[in-house]
Amino acid sequence: MDKKGIRYLAQCYDLDSGEVTEEILLSDEAISKANTLKELGYLHAEQIDFLKKIQDFKIKQQMELYTPTNCPLCNLRIRKQGTFSSRFHGVLTDHKVPMQRVSCSCGWISQSSIDGLYGSSMHPDLLEKQAKQGGEESYEKSSKSLDADSAMKRSINSHSQIFKSVKCVAEQLETIKLSDNYGKPAETAKDLIVNIDGGHIKARGDKRSFEAMLATVHRPENLQYVDKNHNAITSKTIVASAKDDDQVTMKTLLKSACRAQGMTKQSSVTCLADGADNCWSIAHSISNDCLEITFVLDWHHIAMKFKNIAIPEEQKALYDKVKWHLWHGKSESGLIRLEQLKCLIKDESIVRKLDKLSTYINNNKEGIINYGTRKRKGLPYTSNLAESTVNTLINDRQKGKQKMLWGRDGAHNVLQIRTSIASKSWTTDWEKVEKILYKEVA
Repeated sequence: MDKKGIRYLAQCYDLDSGEVTEEILLSDEAISKANTLKELGYLHAEQIDFLKKIQDFKIKQQMELYTPTNCPLCNLRIRKQGTFSSRFHGVLTDHKVPMQRVSCSCGWISQSSIDGLYGSSMHPDLLEKQAKQGGEESYEKSSKSLDADSAMKRSINSHSQIFKSVKCVAEQLETIKLSDNYGKPAETAKDLIVNIDGGHIKARGDKRSFEAMLATVHRPENLQYVDKNHNAITSKTIVASAKDDDQVTMKTLLKSACRAQGMTKQSSVTCLADGADNCWSIAHSISNDCLEITFVLDWHHIAMKFKNIAIPEEQKALYDKVKWHLWHGKSESGLIRLEQLKCLIKDESIVRKLDKLSTYINNNKEGIINYGTRKRKGLPYTSNLAESTVNTLINDRQKGKQKMLWGRDGAHNVLQIRTSIASKSWTTDWEKVEKILYKEVA
């Protein structure tokens, strides 16, 4: 049997003449039979090493193009001032890039680092990957996952670096979302639906938790039926804030989200919320930016309040009557029935819960409407038929089985990334972030 070998060469050549100006041998090896599947082709680590060699060769050729012969300021001949080694971090490999430093008698000096030349030594693809990974899972897990992709432990993928990447990208995302021209649509929306909710996150320090606020904005026509218990929103804009600033950031983000979905002075907006004061305050912030706004106390939250009280069997009929009155928008009648019910129950713990329910209804009269009528007309009256934004964006990453404790800034940064992904605007948002963070070399 003939013996075989395989040789990989990399060549740099003149495009006009075809003359090879530089050549390196990447690999030269004998070909042997693959007795096991593991021996077929190359191992993961071998593929990464091969890629590193290819990258090194191409980067070297590219960097030679950035050494000018004349000063860009005065056009005089320049002089060399030594070669410097600069770090560059690709998606899967790390490199030391040789950079020729040159200067001119007029005072101009060339950049001698990748960071100085482009604004960062980390490839945009790696920064994007770290930010998205850090938004989806813990920084520790993200670090291990990224190292596994590279088949080696890399300092650029450390826990602290991923934290920095998330912070860096999130701050730019927030700036972009807060701008007046964020995501302006082609058409004005006649109607918009806004769901506002909050979720508690485990806090560092003395406080046990703090609340992050979220808002989902979409057009009614983008809510599509899945089954009797679920709908899907095909196009939406989600924003969130964990800042302790009296909801200033959240209110501005909500306006941007509404504009992104087409809100103008001619748009009618329906806001659904759980009745908390901060939710209504956020909702009221867009009152002057639309034609009219309808406040609806989310029926899902009313139903949950009733579900969480264990009423004795003999009083359930009256209890259901209270709920019936609320379903038909008769809050005053519902409150009267509640008072009657409290007089019939001897268990003080149940009475206290009914007192809280009474206070909740009384405080949210403005948002209690005729839910039955709205349902028959196909108008929004609850958010439980659509995706649970809080569960998707907060609980999956920052609550539930997650054991880590959060600061407001860290939680806020993660939410900027998660909301951008959930809104399906990540690709557009990331292009804007990349243009801000990275310089283009003339």
